[in-house]
Amino acid sequence: MEETLTALKDVRFVLNTAIVLIEHPGDGETKKKTVIGIVKEFIKSNHIVIPVPNAILEYILGFAVDWIVNWLNNNIWKKDEQK
Repeated sequence: MEETLTALKDVRFVLNTAIVLIEHPGDGETKKKTVIGIVKEFIKSNHIVIPVPNAILEYILGFAVDWIVNWLNNNIWKKDEQK
C-alpha cells in the first residue's frame, strides 16, 4: 500500500511539472494531450500499475489537468486586472 501511495505521489509530481513546463498561451487541448502523454509514459517507463482501465485513467488525468490549470490560472498566472 505504501509503495502505491508513493508511486501516485510521483505521478502527481510529474503531472504538475509537465503542466508548468508545457504552459504557453493557446493550444489548450494540444497541451492537455501532451501532458497526459508525458504522465502515461512516466507510468509505463517506471512500471507503475494503476488499477483502473486506460479510458478511466485518461479521464482522471484530463480532469486533473483541467483542475490544476484552472487553479494556476486563478492563483499563480493571474492576469493584471488593475488596468
